[in-house]
Amino acid sequence: MDLTPSDEQAMVQDMVRRFLADRYDATKMAKEPMSADDWSALGELGLFAFLLPERLGGMGGGATEVMLVAEEFGRALAIAPLAQGIVLAGAILAQGGTDAQVECWGDRLATGGARIAIAQGGTIAGGAVSGQAGIVLDGMAAEAFLIFSQDGAVALVDADADGVERRAVRMVDGGIACDLILTDATCEPLALSPADLDAAMALAELAIVAELVGAMATLLDQTVDYVKQRKQFGQPIGNFQVIQHRCARLYVLLEQSRSLLLKAALGERADVSAAKAYICDAALKLAEDAVQLHGGMGVTDELAVGRGLRRVLLLSRLFGGAAAAREAA
Repeated sequence: MDLTPSDEQAMVQDMVRRFLADRYDATKMAKEPMSADDWSALGELGLFAFLLPERLGGMGGGATEVMLVAEEFGRALAIAPLAQGIVLAGAILAQGGTDAQVECWGDRLATGGARIAIAQGGTIAGGAVSGQAGIVLDGMAAEAFLIFSQDGAVALVDADADGVERRAVRMVDGGIACDLILTDATCEPLALSPADLDAAMALAELAIVAELVGAMATLLDQTVDYVKQRKQFGQPIGNFQVIQHRCARLYVLLEQSRSLLLKAALGERADVSAAKAYICDAALKLAEDAVQLHGGMGVTDELAVGRGLRRVLLLSRLFGGAAAAREAA
């Protein structure tokens, strides 16, 4: 089996890496959410169109394309709603949206001109949705919400509709979410089968797992560089065997995670759940050890490694985290 990216895939991956590297060096990684200007710039470069389904005017990027792009986002520790706002929202709209919904949102999603956030909760009845939808990532910047109701229905709600109340909440990684409350808010139901919904969720979870692997690579690189420079007892602490052994174990965690990620991108739904079950825990373990190996400075905002730990904390708990993945596998 040839795992080498195609020329087109490699070109897109390189474009994303260079774009993010130009804007997020070690002093800026995971310091604040990606700006609206940077998000729009990625849309103008065609990145979102590359990932979105053809029905939305995209190029129909599949699991491999999602993996490659999401891993670069994770490598830059970028705080951005790629998995939810592009991968999941795009797949759901393409599968269950009406022609009018597709026409309204397709181009805007592809160009980065609009954002759709994912909310879970509430009940849908009579063309309206009510209830507590909880904390919604990127909810304050969203123009619409895809509501996953308690009874399994999915509906689209305009963020400015009557009955939509949102209060800003800062997340552990520094991103801005909202506490969403819906009171008889007008909604547009989507005709989505359980199989279509599961396929969309699998693609979003793959994106999350890929982001975690990218973050693991960055945190390990920064840790290895640090232990080569930090001196104690007249020599770099990286010369001590105990430190070398710990770094070697972290390297094993990363490589095992990368292997499971590749299998998930090329395999079945169960492979995605298995990868998520392992990688969520492995990423958290690696991030915690990376902070510890940096000493006291590791927990501060001065170093990207501390901010990276907080980003990993959030990613590793999305959609139920490792526990939900083990139950599904």
